[in-house]
Amino acid sequence: MKRGPLIFLICMFILVSPVIGDTAIRADTDSTMFVPAAAEIERVYGTDYSNQIFNSVSLNSFRNYVIKLTENGSRPSGIPANLGENNIAARNWIADELQAGSNGRIEVEILGHYASVVGRLPGYLPVDAPALMVGGHYDSVGAAAGANDDASGVAATLELARVMSKYNWPLDIYFGAWNAEEIGLLGSTEVSQIFLDRDVELLAYYNVDMLFVPDPEAPAGGDVLMVYPIGYYHQGAYWADLTSMMSQNYGHHMIQPTMSSDFSAWQRSDHWPFVQRGYTALFAHESGGGYDIAYHTPQDTWDNPLYDYQIATETVKAIGGAMAFTMARAYGEPTRHDLSFTLIPSHERNYTVTISTPTTINVTCRWWGGGTSITLYNSLGGQMAQMVDAASSPWEPTTIMSQPAVSPGIYTLSVFNPSRTSIGYEIEVTYETDIDGNDVLDSQEFWFDQEFFSIDSDFDSIDDGREIILGTSRFSNDSDSDSMSDSWEIQYGLDPLDESDAVLDEDSDGLSNLNEFRNNCSPNKEDTDADSIPDLWEVENNLDPTRDDSAEDPDQDGVSNLVEYLEDTDPHFAEFRIERYFVPAIMLGAVAVIAAGAYVIRRRG
Repeated sequence: MKRGPLIFLICMFILVSPVIGDTAIRADTDSTMFVPAAAEIERVYGTDYSNQIFNSVSLNSFRNYVIKLTENGSRPSGIPANLGENNIAARNWIADELQAGSNGRIEVEILGHYASVVGRLPGYLPVDAPALMVGGHYDSVGAAAGANDDASGVAATLELARVMSKYNWPLDIYFGAWNAEEIGLLGSTEVSQIFLDRDVELLAYYNVDMLFVPDPEAPAGGDVLMVYPIGYYHQGAYWADLTSMMSQNYGHHMIQPTMSSDFSAWQRSDHWPFVQRGYTALFAHESGGGYDIAYHTPQDTWDNPLYDYQIATETVKAIGGAMAFTMARAYGEPTRHDLSFTLIPSHERNYTVTISTPTTINVTCRWWGGGTSITLYNSLGGQMAQMVDAASSPWEPTTIMSQPAVSPGIYTLSVFNPSRTSIGYEIEVTYETDIDGNDVLDSQEFWFDQEFFSIDSDFDSIDDGREIILGTSRFSNDSDSDSMSDSWEIQYGLDPLDESDAVLDEDSDGLSNLNEFRNNCSPNKEDTDADSIPDLWEVENNLDPTRDDSAEDPDQDGVSNLVEYLEDTDPHFAEFRIERYFVPAIMLGAVAVIAAGAYVIRRRG
C-alpha cells in the first residue's frame, strides 16, 4: 500500500477542522458606577440597645446642661405678652440645643401662648404609630436659678435627645421643655391639649422634675421615686418597673416605683395635665424632698454640695434604657434578654425582667469553669424555680427553666457561683409581653394596624406590614431602583435599599448580582445548580444555570456539556475531533492488515 494517499487524506481532515482556541467571553454589560453613600444612622429593629443607651448617657454632659441653663440666673415666666428676657433666652437656647445635639435630626416647635419647646425625633415607620416622650420645665421661680427645679429635668431631656438621636428608632420620640410650670402648669396644659387635638398617641411620658436630693434613710433602690398613676398595670406601673429594671440590671438599683396615692405632690408637675387628658404619664422625682432645703431659694444652684449628680444621671440612663428596650420589639418574636458575664467564687449576680402578661419565662444557659446555682424569684420575692449543678455545661445551651408567670411585676433571676474558680455564663431569657394591655401578645402585633400584614400593594409577595418594617416601598417591587426585585434581594440576603449592590459580585463568580438576578441564579453560589459547571460559563454558552444539564449534548457531537466545559469548547457547535475519525481508521486499517496477512498465510499454506 502506498503512503501518499493516506497522508493526503489525513491532511485534508486537519485543514477542514475548526481551530480550537480561547472561547469568546461576553463582558458583563452592566457597568453602572455607584458612589458609596455616607454611613447611615443605624436603623433599630429587633435589637435591644438599652445597655448601650444606658451607658451612653454622660454625667458630665448632663451636668453641663444644668450649668448652661442656670448661668444667667432665674427664668421666671411672665405673661404671654412679656415672658421675660431670661425666660426667652432659655427657650431659644433649648431649641438650639435640641437641633445641635441631634445634628439637625430633631424637629423643633414652639407651642402655645407660653412658648413651650417641643422637639420630635422622627421614627422610621411611615404610618401612624405611638410615641414616647421625656420632658421637664424650663421656667423657675424668681428667687432661684432653678438648678434642681427644674434644670435637672431640662438637662435630662437634652441629654436623652443627644443620645437617642444617634439611632434611627421605629417610633417618634418627643422631647418637651415646658414653660410656666411654676405659675400653674400652664405650658404643659397647652401642649397636652395640642397633642390631643393632633391625635398624638403616647405610650408613656416620663416627666422629670427635681432629681438631686435623695432620702438618706431610703432603703436600697429608693434614691429616686418613679411615680405612676393608679390603674391597670400597663397604664403606669409597667413603665415605672421598666426604669427600675434598667437601674438594677445596668446601674446601682436607685429607682423606686411608687404609686401616685403614696405621693402627696402627684398633681404638682407637668405630667398631671397629660394624665388629665388620658395619657400615661410618670413623674421622676427625688426621694429626699423633705431634706431639700434649697427648694425655691437662691441656694438652688448647680454647685450645691447637697446635690447628687450620680443619682440624677442614673435616672436619666434608666429612662433612656427603658425607651430603647421598648423599641427593641421584633414582629413574631418573644421578648429576649441575652446575658454574658463572669462570676468570681462565692459571688452572685441578679438580673431582672418585667412581666406584663401571663407567660412562661424560659431560661437557657451554658456555663463553664465549674458548677452553678440559678434561682428564679417572682415579683413578691418568692422562689419559683431553682437549678443547681455541680458540673460545667460549656458546649450547647441547656434549657434550665420553663416557668409559668401569672402576676405582673419585676421578676429576678439570681445567678450564684458556689465554686472555687471563676465561672463564665451565657444566658438567654425569653417571655411574652403585652405592654398596652390589649390582650394581644406584642410578638403577634407591631406598632401599626394589623391590616397591613394582609395587604400587598405592589404584588411583590412581601406584605405591606413587612415592607414597613424593612423600610422598603409598599408601592414598588424595586425600592432602590437597581433592577433587582426586593423579594429576590431579601431571599438572597442582599439589601433592597442599597442600589450599589447591583454591580457587586457576592460569590466572585464573574457575574454581577444584577446578572445573577437576570439569569435566576444564586448570587451566593458560583454553581447554582451544583452540576459542576460554573454559572458564568453556562450563561456565556446559553445553557441553563438553574438545572443540572451537565450530561446533555445539545450539539450532538457525542460530548456532554460537562466535558465541553472542561475542554473549553462550544456546547452548541459540533467541533471536528480528529480522534473520532483517525483512531477508528487506524484500528480499521490494523484489522485489514491482519486480515490480509492471514489471507496470504492461508494461501501459502
